[in-house]
This record gives sequence, C-alpha cells and structure tokens, in this order.
Amino acid sequence: MEQNSQSLLDFRTEVDKAYLDLQSSHYAKEKAFISKCFQMFVEDRFDRVKLRLHLIDSLYSTQMNKRYYGLEELAEALAQYSDEELIDEATTYINNKKSEVLEKLFYEKYGYNSVGQKEKKAVSLISKYLYFLTGYQFPIYDSLVKIAYPKVIIEYHIKTGYKKITDANFVQALSELNRLSEINNFEKLDNYLWYSQKLESNSYSLIFSKEEHLKKIKLGKFIGNRVG
Repeated sequence: MEQNSQSLLDFRTEVDKAYLDLQSSHYAKEKAFISKCFQMFVEDRFDRVKLRLHLIDSLYSTQMNKRYYGLEELAEALAQYSDEELIDEATTYINNKKSEVLEKLFYEKYGYNSVGQKEKKAVSLISKYLYFLTGYQFPIYDSLVKIAYPKVIIEYHIKTGYKKITDANFVQALSELNRLSEINNFEKLDNYLWYSQKLESNSYSLIFSKEEHLKKIKLGKFIGNRVG
C-alpha cells in the first residue's frame, strides 16, 4: 500500500525524538535493571523465569500478582521452552509466520479469581517478557499502546490492515506498523506509543528523571504508572 512519504518522515522524527527524550528517564533505568536480571544465571529454569516475571509484573504493573497462582502457572508454561527456543518463536511470529508455541501461550488462561475460576489470559505480561528476552525486539501489548495505535495510523496516514489493537492481532498489527513506517525497531516504536500517551494524559511518572518528576509532583501534576 502506498504511504504518504512526508507523513512517514514526520512520524519517524517524532519516534526518534521520544526515544532520545526517554534515555535519561526513570523508565530507562528500570528497563536497564530488568534487562540485567534477564542476563543473570539462575540454574533452575522455572526459578529463572519466575524471577523475571515477578520483576516485570512489579515494575510494569501488569497485575498478575493479583491472581491466585498466576505467576506460578505462567512461569511453568514459559519454562517448558529454553530462551533460545522462545527467541526463535518470537522472531518467526513477528515475521508474519505461524507460531503454535506463542499462540498457545497467549491463548491460555493463568491463575484463579476469588471463587477459584480461571478467567484471564496474560497477553500483556507475556509480550513484555518476550520484549526483554529478544533485546527489545518484540511488540508490547498494553493499554497505552492500544490507545495510541489508532491515533498514530490516522494522524500519520499509515494504511495498515488493522484499525485497532486487540490481544489476538497485536503482533501482526504492530509488526505491520513497524515495517510500513520504516522504523523497523520495536524498541523505538513501543517507546513512542507509550510515551505519547503518558504526555497526553499528563502522567509524568517514569518518563522523567527522579529530580524532574519530583518537581512535577510539587507543582501538583498528575502521577501515573505504566499498566498492562
């Protein structure tokens, strides 16, 4: 599909600007901290996966810890595969090829509610896990990305095959946006989608340094967190 070249250039410019703006942010520090934990050697695979999930869930507020046994069940599911196997499956999936492994992981429900029923999937947390596992080259699915995506394709006239993001199509939709915009970098794309909505809602936590954020607090600005 033919795209508007000036609009795409404007979009890439904004994406690059957001990426640079976030380099000195508290978000960048937390992100680097999670990445270090992904590099730590923990001999037992289940323990290694569970530790990573706990950290992401805590810092990215995906709320998996609110479900009974949710983190344990998800860790068990992910630990069936080596890091290398999951990276291969993620690479396959973002290149518009079928991945039965990832589709099963995204489809399954993990943990129980207060009456002992399974009712929720873990698409957001799994996508974030794969994001860190692949060195930031897997699309993240969360509430801010869902809000930002339709705004972006309309504002910058990007003709993807998806009008909105769902838990079923987010990999394909964001992969297409990444390719058509010629950003070709999921880290930068995710940074922009998340950052743009934080600014739009005047939600300054994580997007500034600690010192800058404290100034905003003193000025009575609204505080928010990244949510899944």
